[in-house]
Amino acid sequence: MKRYLVILTTLILMLLSACSQKKEEGKSMEQIYSEEGVPVRQTIVEPTTFRQNLLYNAPLSGMEETTVQAMVSEVISKINAKVGDRVVKDQIIVCFPQNTPSAQYEQALTAFNSIKNTYERMKRLFNQGAISQQDLDNIETQYKVSKANLDMSDKMINVRAPISGVITSMYVNPSDKVFPGKDLFTVASTNGYKAIIMVPDTEISKVKKGARATATWLDTSINGKVTEVSLSMDNATKAFRVEVSFPGMNKKISYGVTAEISVDIFSKPNVIVVERQHIVNENGAQYVWLNQDNKAVKKEITTGLDNTITFEVTSGLNPGDVLITEGINMLTDGAKLRVIE
Repeated sequence: MKRYLVILTTLILMLLSACSQKKEEGKSMEQIYSEEGVPVRQTIVEPTTFRQNLLYNAPLSGMEETTVQAMVSEVISKINAKVGDRVVKDQIIVCFPQNTPSAQYEQALTAFNSIKNTYERMKRLFNQGAISQQDLDNIETQYKVSKANLDMSDKMINVRAPISGVITSMYVNPSDKVFPGKDLFTVASTNGYKAIIMVPDTEISKVKKGARATATWLDTSINGKVTEVSLSMDNATKAFRVEVSFPGMNKKISYGVTAEISVDIFSKPNVIVVERQHIVNENGAQYVWLNQDNKAVKKEITTGLDNTITFEVTSGLNPGDVLITEGINMLTDGAKLRVIE
């Protein structure tokens, strides 16, 4: 009998639980918001700097970047680095055969070794007083000329990195036949980035050397400044060339990516700034929503300067106010709030 009573009690409890759950599920969103509060996110209003800017798109290269070209017509015998490798200045990157005809390396090496032996012998004779200073000077001149010829031949067949940095592009492969003037590889320094933007004549008067700039790629931004502004228009693009530099290295941004370049043309410090998406426009007036004692309060504001994304608020907001930034479409004046961190 006890067993049946336990089973019956369990069934009754399950039935009551199900009824309670159905009753809970039957609540409207308005009832839930009324009881638990409208879910919102918020931020504390603080004075900041309002900025007006111009936006451009441009690839980011190294602050120093050099592309090395072939000086001989020959087949590449060896490549000692790949894209992404860090290299140091004068490190050999691309090699050609020593018997490359146009380089005449073997002839230059033979001539240098011969004059080197003669020069060392003449120095010993000069120290012994067997020859004059003029005789030593003459052979020393021949030695320096021969060494310069060997160095030039060596540079033609052993192509070196002109600067320290990172290999950003490799345009050839081993066994490729190249000709003089063919691009071999590009090296970019790791001390920062550079972007070249072309500014139309309608905007160039607003861009000043030294102006603050920001480059943004995906969700990563780096800060820099305008370092050079051309005084003449480029005839091909009908725009002015402006160079923007961004010091430092960021592992999240690779050389060659196309970033959004923002150049400041005006700034006003110590003002309250609100994003356009946080402002409500009704009947020609502008409002924001504030959190006051966990209640939603609709506050009218007056705006001044804007850059289409953010607005300067000249009245209606004070430092320390709690501005609601998400969930404003569900709010009514006096609504209970549930802040989502």
